[in-house]
Amino acid sequence: MNGRSNDAMVEELLESYPLIKAQAAIEAEELRHLFPTCTGRYDGQPRGGELPDGTGAYAAKREEASRSMRLAKAVEIACGALSPQERELVRLLYFERWGRHHIILHMGLRRTRLFNIRRSALDKLAEILL
Repeated sequence: MNGRSNDAMVEELLESYPLIKAQAAIEAEELRHLFPTCTGRYDGQPRGGELPDGTGAYAAKREEASRSMRLAKAVEIACGALSPQERELVRLLYFERWGRHHIILHMGLRRTRLFNIRRSALDKLAEILL
């Protein structure tokens, strides 16, 4: 994969992070109330074919529901590997959706420095997340 497609994938993930985080919170609440209705049982009799397994269904549902939680956590951990300046830029640019001009003024940067920090952050995040 080339750098541009990696950039697009990382930027898409960063831009969707606030939504993923909200979905993760909802899923965490739902999982608090998700309990198996039965457990697997073996009575010594061999059986053939597919049998409904309440515990297996519970595990599959829990696994599906926790996708956003894992993704949100991965973004948070990956952002922890960034420098403070890179982290601030990612937060403002992608999570809070500030315009570049406002970020330049807020962080006291020149335009070229902003793009260098962004490039460095995207490279690090692509290496960790992709």
